[in-house]
Amino acid sequence: MTKTPEQPQRIIGFCWFHRESYDEARSMMSDPEALFDTFDEWLKAARKIEAEVTAKGEKVVRVRFDLGAFLLYCATHGVKPEEQTRAKWAAQEVRKKYTGR
Repeated sequence: MTKTPEQPQRIIGFCWFHRESYDEARSMMSDPEALFDTFDEWLKAARKIEAEVTAKGEKVVRVRFDLGAFLLYCATHGVKPEEQTRAKWAAQEVRKKYTGR
């Protein structure tokens, strides 16, 4: 669904892993099976998803995945380091970037 002119553009925070830390980050998750086995597989899929979301008229903001900050977020909020939490963390990082909160 493409957005209409009267709809505000939706902004999506997307956890963006980096090659040098992908394996460590994956090993720290409670759901490593939800992530691809290799960084290259993840990157290919991430770029495809990013293109699909952008084609719908939404804005994707890549949020550099910081394992320490993410694990602190998990501990502070009493949540597991899993897919849903990664999405919420990325959304919070985008909110901070755009609103300062």
